[in-house]
Amino acid sequence: MTSNRPSGRPSSGGSVPPTSRRSARQQRLAAREANRALARAGTRGSSGSNGPLMMYTIIAVAIAAIVIAGAFILTNQGKAKQPPGALNAPVGSALTPKSIPASGPTLGNADAKHTIDVYSDFQCPYCRDFAVDTEPQVVANYVATGKAKLVWHDLVIIDKLVGGTESLDAANAARCASDQGMFWPYHDWLYTNQYSEGSGAFSKDRLKSIAKLAGIPDLNKFNSCVDAGTHNSDITDQSAASGYSSTPTIVVDGTVLSGFDYGTIQSALDKALGITPSPSAGASASASSAPSATPAPSASPS
Repeated sequence: MTSNRPSGRPSSGGSVPPTSRRSARQQRLAAREANRALARAGTRGSSGSNGPLMMYTIIAVAIAAIVIAGAFILTNQGKAKQPPGALNAPVGSALTPKSIPASGPTLGNADAKHTIDVYSDFQCPYCRDFAVDTEPQVVANYVATGKAKLVWHDLVIIDKLVGGTESLDAANAARCASDQGMFWPYHDWLYTNQYSEGSGAFSKDRLKSIAKLAGIPDLNKFNSCVDAGTHNSDITDQSAASGYSSTPTIVVDGTVLSGFDYGTIQSALDKALGITPSPSAGASASASSAPSATPAPSASPS
């Protein structure tokens, strides 16, 4: 994971997943049964003898523990069996304007003087926030205007923290899409359809479903690329070579930024461009960048 923030939030909206509702109901039933057991123990022990009361109390506590443990096991089994696609079906996304030139993971004019490097993991919840909320502003104000180009880099770290290969598989799928000139549309779809880490949201089958909905031209080629893990070794090498351990990590012209909020990125780019901020703009940028120091970037336990 990548932060202290809970990572189980469905990215498609505020609806409560069925497993969460079922979990809450089972916990209520378990608590109700525990209370009944304790009530029965109190009634049976009310004759005045402490011995039977103690015995019944111990039995009641044991029954309550068994009931709660059973509910917990059933809840986790339900979560494991529930396909993420049913909880968070893939939906369309268009975060990146099609009018901006792109070459693979590079967005914008390849000859732009300034470079914004983004090191990210498709399972990272902070990376999703950056891609959905901050990146479009950066793209609109600096990339679309030709002042800078934005370059994506794979930094796969969540697989090591939660197990599985979903970060690697998603990164490989994005490169498979890039082979057909569709990196940025697929990038947008992945972040729009992100679910909790290690949930199965980026299983190979779901990655293929997203590709179909996103309009990847040659699905047979894409699916074969996903199944074979064609780009896995390159992704692993890139992640290791970066030297970074948190996501998202933003680098402007070789300088690692202290945050990934718009104000911090704006300040760095304006400085590189020789733009002197007005007092009001500086205050605004300072205010917007302050919160970024509170939550640790995405490499902390996610």
